[in-house]
Amino acid sequence: MDGIANFSGLSVGPLTKKYSYRKVAILGAALCTTAFLSTAPANSMLHILITYAVIGGTGFGLANLSTLIVINEYFTKKKGQAIALSMTGTVVGFMLMPQVVRFLLDEYDFRSALLIIGALSLHAVVGACLFQPVSWHKKAVTVEAEEAHTLLLTDKKDNPASTDTANRVKSNVSWPTSEEKNNLLDIPSKDFLKKESLIQHFDGAENTLYIEGITVEESGKELEKLNDNSNGVETQKTNTKNNPRKHTKSLKSSLSRFYNFMDLDLLRDGVYLNILYSQSMLVVVEMNFKLILPFFLSDLGFTHSETASVLSSMAVSDICCRLIVPPILDRVAVSRRTTFMFGSICVALGRSCLALQRTLGQIIITLVIIGFFRGISLTSLPLVLTEYSSGNNFPSVLGLSMVFKGISIVILGPLLGYIRDVTKSYPLFIHCQTVLMISVLIAWIVEIIILKSKENKQAVLDVLHRETEDKITVTKV
Repeated sequence: MDGIANFSGLSVGPLTKKYSYRKVAILGAALCTTAFLSTAPANSMLHILITYAVIGGTGFGLANLSTLIVINEYFTKKKGQAIALSMTGTVVGFMLMPQVVRFLLDEYDFRSALLIIGALSLHAVVGACLFQPVSWHKKAVTVEAEEAHTLLLTDKKDNPASTDTANRVKSNVSWPTSEEKNNLLDIPSKDFLKKESLIQHFDGAENTLYIEGITVEESGKELEKLNDNSNGVETQKTNTKNNPRKHTKSLKSSLSRFYNFMDLDLLRDGVYLNILYSQSMLVVVEMNFKLILPFFLSDLGFTHSETASVLSSMAVSDICCRLIVPPILDRVAVSRRTTFMFGSICVALGRSCLALQRTLGQIIITLVIIGFFRGISLTSLPLVLTEYSSGNNFPSVLGLSMVFKGISIVILGPLLGYIRDVTKSYPLFIHCQTVLMISVLIAWIVEIIILKSKENKQAVLDVLHRETEDKITVTKV
């Protein structure tokens, strides 16, 4: 289900462009509800895979990504705090829902429990309906003009009531003379006479605008031009059908339109690819560490209650960080890429230290520190994309990042598990995750060096260009 949710990000950008984030969120919530309700009568694994994994994963991905898009549209100043609160609510939901599911399974059977969960997920449709466009809530600002003037003077005979207004306009508007008209913008007098003002007078009573100056000869020429253009379009269509080269050109143009519609030109930017690599590595490491941590603690000899208390301590530290740190970071002039990398490297080094601990107290203290820096890195994760995006392409930026995360999970997730099965060592498995995060740090350092070198080269070229321009001006003088 998580893999399908990530791959659904490929359709978020186009759907948001064609429709709106509100409709996409409603669609995602409705698909989640449909997934739970259609899974209830399942009698085979294929039925569960189609309904719960495919339909439910697609709906969850669309609803989740639409929420991030809405936050990016709604907030400008306190965006980090808003994202942190939404992610905190998600964590609290993950903590409470297992207890709700256990209660439903104790009171009802499996199919009834799924129907009740589907009914609960239907509330997400109501929440998605609240994702109203920002333009609906913009306040209209009235600007008072000092004095309104019009250049279309009314006729005194036809509309005597507007005589005073016309007199005021005449007193405030200076009319150019015939000589000034001829000299206007250095236009020759002959050409100016052909292009005289078409507006003769405006009848205020009948709201009629009288236009003169269009000759029959000029209108005939315009009609001939329109006919020539229409015939050219028709011949172009027939030539496209008969000529295979033009057909291939039209195919290429359609492919280019699809390319632009999907915003695939983002993949040509090295900075964006580096961001995708860093976020994909963080997601892979987080997923594998959460899966392997209970087995690591069990291998050390801890009981189930001790393991639960250790995991709860890390979760509480993570939630506290998401509530405290983002409001501070919103008021500090630090890029979210910096906070993201700082938190990720601290988490990776803390996990390597965790692999060396053996007592319960040391492990709890280490996991509390890891949970704090984990909150910093995870809350900065979507904000890195908002800093990179130009605003309009944020759905595509977010959607492509989800696709890359899904590909990385499919490829690197089993690879790390294979390392654990071959070495049969949990500490070595954790150290491999640290190596992956250090590779992200190295990639970002290389990016900074490349960008700095390009800036220096551009500065040198600008200086040389200015010097050549100065020499040219000196020789002319």
